[in-house]
Amino acid sequence: MPIPVRPKQSPVAGVVLAAGESRRMGKPKALLPLPDGSPLAQHQADLLQRAGCTTVVVVVGAHAEATEPRLRDCKVVRHEAWNLGRFSSLQAGLRAASGVEGYLVLPVDTVGIREDTLRHLAEHAQQENPAALRPSYRGKLGRVLWINRATAAYLLTLPPTDLRIDQHLAGKTLTIEVDDPAILSNVNTPEEWKRALAEFERN
Repeated sequence: MPIPVRPKQSPVAGVVLAAGESRRMGKPKALLPLPDGSPLAQHQADLLQRAGCTTVVVVVGAHAEATEPRLRDCKVVRHEAWNLGRFSSLQAGLRAASGVEGYLVLPVDTVGIREDTLRHLAEHAQQENPAALRPSYRGKLGRVLWINRATAAYLLTLPPTDLRIDQHLAGKTLTIEVDDPAILSNVNTPEEWKRALAEFERN
């Protein structure tokens, strides 16, 4: 019996949003060290690559000079206008990755997501081709976002100070339930990072 051939997947860009000031953390989140010594932003970029992203862009800003030299095997984008907010950082990441059919967006502080969760999300998105796709856990929307090429082009027409991305994607976003509570993760304080590290060590 012939072995089934999986359909070729379209090129996908991963975007790590790591441009913020990290004020509540007291140090750059992008450089928080994992148990193996690697910085968090590098871990997130590697995770996206393993999940099937053909290109990975890391958007840095407030701590760009310290962060950029610590990153490898990814495209680093210095977003000078990082203080305009996360939406402007997303736009910087989208501009930096051209020639792809979809974008898998991962905030640097959404910590502990499994590789298979991201892979499942990307594969489902490429099969269904929604304008946008968000995972949910027990009915709560996660912080990971998939957008297709057309949606990315639309978002790039909006003002960089626009904070209403969910509003713009309302009625266009498909959700998919996953068994991974880490999609809800939002690590902002040293205490939250300590708990996240404990999860890494257990896994």
